[in-house]
Amino acid sequence: MSAAGGSRPAAELEQALGLDFRDRGLLRQALTHRSYVNETSGNDADSYERLEFLGDVVVRLIVSEELYHRLPGCDEGGLTRRWTALLSQRALATVAERLGVAPYLLLGRGFESTGGRHSEAVLGDVMESLIAAIYLDAGYEATRRFVLSAMSAEIETACRTDWRPDNPKAELQELLQGHGKPTPAYQVVDSSGPAHQPLFTVEVMVDEETLGSGSGGSKSAAETEAARAALSKLRACTG
Repeated sequence: MSAAGGSRPAAELEQALGLDFRDRGLLRQALTHRSYVNETSGNDADSYERLEFLGDVVVRLIVSEELYHRLPGCDEGGLTRRWTALLSQRALATVAERLGVAPYLLLGRGFESTGGRHSEAVLGDVMESLIAAIYLDAGYEATRRFVLSAMSAEIETACRTDWRPDNPKAELQELLQGHGKPTPAYQVVDSSGPAHQPLFTVEVMVDEETLGSGSGGSKSAAETEAARAALSKLRACTG
């Protein structure tokens, strides 16, 4: 099948990441979006979604184990906050972008035209599917080495004693309350995309004034991005 989305060959990514797949079909599957399967009359099982399911569990175990051993004095709450930040869709998408995964994705032309290749939701999912592919092909230890190398910068930051969670919604509420403002309200103003890959746009408002807007693959993710945009706006005004 030809690449509907015009991606580069998976073997090139394999070499760039220093991987050596025995079953290169697993790597191809990890990079295959459902839209590509639909446009090429393939089987739904050929997309990365099943691998994503497995990769989610594998990366959680690896990161949890690393934090447990790296932070012996950290309580359950502190470990959980770091774990949540490291494994957010945004964080995993950032790692995928840094690894240069996007050019190798197999996408349908329609989805490609909407900017899907650099979608945070897609890249976060693909990072999980790639991890699952490595796990199935090479086992746990090889996967662990890959994950800890790929996420080394984020893990190092999360293990710092002065680490604070990236929580724009809480920061925005705290900033507004400090200026005597009411709690911000979030409103979905648009939703689009197929059921398996939705895109929500949310605005955050205070006293009927829109402070920022953001988009994401879930309402929660869109709210977070709206809060992030509002914080940037408010800090620019007071800076």
